[in-house]
Amino acid sequence: MGNESRKKARLSAADVMGLIDYTNLRAFSTDEQIKELVNRAARLGTYAVCILPEHALLARNEIERGKLNLKLAVTVDYPLGGGLEDGRIGEIKSLIGIADEIDAMMRIGALKSRRFKEVENDMVALTQMAHSGDMRIKMIIETAYLTEKEKLRACEMALEAGVDFIKTSSGYAEKDYTVRMGNTSTGATVDDVKLIAAVSKRMKKDSVGIKASGGIRSAGQILDLLRASGRKAEPGSFRIGASSIDNIYDELNMR
Repeated sequence: MGNESRKKARLSAADVMGLIDYTNLRAFSTDEQIKELVNRAARLGTYAVCILPEHALLARNEIERGKLNLKLAVTVDYPLGGGLEDGRIGEIKSLIGIADEIDAMMRIGALKSRRFKEVENDMVALTQMAHSGDMRIKMIIETAYLTEKEKLRACEMALEAGVDFIKTSSGYAEKDYTVRMGNTSTGATVDDVKLIAAVSKRMKKDSVGIKASGGIRSAGQILDLLRASGRKAEPGSFRIGASSIDNIYDELNMR
């Protein structure tokens, strides 16, 4: 094992939990479930919660009420990425002063239709709106739906747009289409994280963070993805999206 691997293997449980966006993006989630998510995230030491806009103000009020050391990430045009630019910008604008971070879906259909300039302009507009409200923006490129060339193009456009993070997946990709595109997983993979890292390095934009999400249920997966990213184990550089964290927490505290 090399020096870098040994260094990352020595990460504490708190270090690893501090890279997680604890997620509840179910359409049927209730206010009480979101409150529980927020308070449990704070107890377990995750960096943020990631939720739908429906519950954004509720979550912000719960964080403020409890004076919790927790960031709030909110999705935009999730999980399909089929909205028009004006509506997507409006969603972000409505979250200024509420959210700390935006997890926005790329316009997948537009990219698949090779309307690249439209996708690029959309990414720029969303990034500018998020930054105007002092919010980080993560662009979800939904790797499961993309060919290798499309993944490269999506990363290049996101990096040029000035996003803060490239995020692999929504967690809601359809298996059949994933397989048709030659991909093995509907969620995060080591290979896709390596691809994002390689593109950002080539473009001299490796300060842009990587968020791996979808199907992550163990501490071992997190460490593998972190190594693949080449990023520091810091929430400004690398993040994990996970909705099931009990096993991760237990595994970390048993090491």
